[in-house]
Amino acid sequence: MCEELKATMQKHMQSLRPSKEDLNGFNQAIQQLTVEVGSAESQPCELEKAKDLTALQEEGGSGSAISKLAWLEAALQRAKQDVVQQLCEYWELMIIKRGLDLEIAAYHKLLEGLVWDLGQGASVSKHADGLDAGAIG
Repeated sequence: MCEELKATMQKHMQSLRPSKEDLNGFNQAIQQLTVEVGSAESQPCELEKAKDLTALQEEGGSGSAISKLAWLEAALQRAKQDVVQQLCEYWELMIIKRGLDLEIAAYHKLLEGLVWDLGQGASVSKHADGLDAGAIG
């Protein structure tokens, strides 16, 4: 009894090993994506700093530099709004795609069932034709 439990436990442990490896791979991918997101989030701050420094260095703080800074800030805001809008559109399209994928899968299953039914019906009719021919002959 004890040996059976040990064998069962070992079997389950071996079956879980690939799952653990998959989870470790997913965790590594999540960590990598987290680092990438963190670096992407820090980029706008770096762009804003560079924008301020460039504008101030070019004109030494004159009215032209201030107007350039205002123009760059407006451009940055427009770019941020564009990114947000594109992300929203992307997610809407992904939702539509998922819905279409589900519909395609449902129609595919339905079609498989019809083809199977037709195949069964054809074999039944062939069998019935053979019986009728045998009865006549």
